Amino acid sequence: MTIRSSLFIALFLIAPACMTAQSFRGEEPLAVERIEQLRKVRMIEALDLSEHQAVRFFARLNELDKAKEDLHERRTAALDKLERMVRNEAGSDELRNTFPEVTAIDKEIQGLDAEFFDGLPDILSEEQRAKLVLFERQFHRELLDALRTIQRRRHEPDRPDQ
Repeated sequence: MTIRSSLFIALFLIAPACMTAQSFRGEEPLAVERIEQLRKVRMIEALDLSEHQAVRFFARLNELDKAKEDLHERRTAALDKLERMVRNEAGSDELRNTFPEVTAIDKEIQGLDAEFFDGLPDILSEEQRAKLVLFERQFHRELLDALRTIQRRRHEPDRPDQ
């Protein structure tokens, strides 16, 4: 990949990451943005995308992210409502009536993810699709490990250097 095409892809990735980062309420937007940028750069490498594939793939991925953003906001609102109900000691029937809303949103998100993946054969080879699934699993594992490490370091008492 040439420097020019690398710059183009980098710019193509940064704008949507900025929009996605704003959707995480209560999170550090810059940190979320950096994670998304890292994810996309590593995805290009893991899938060995050509410039043409990267443009088409990330255009579609950005559409998915945009569609899921509203669903995540609705899910957060539904969970906030559920949290208030638990705090206010709502009855079982009241609580039970909120579950279908949350599960319906989860199903919508899963449906969008499945539709996205099923629509990839016109962009990615079967091997690249397999690598995408494995990449997502590995990236999430590494992210969780990094978060656990950070959390563990915060809770360890300061030790003098030996």
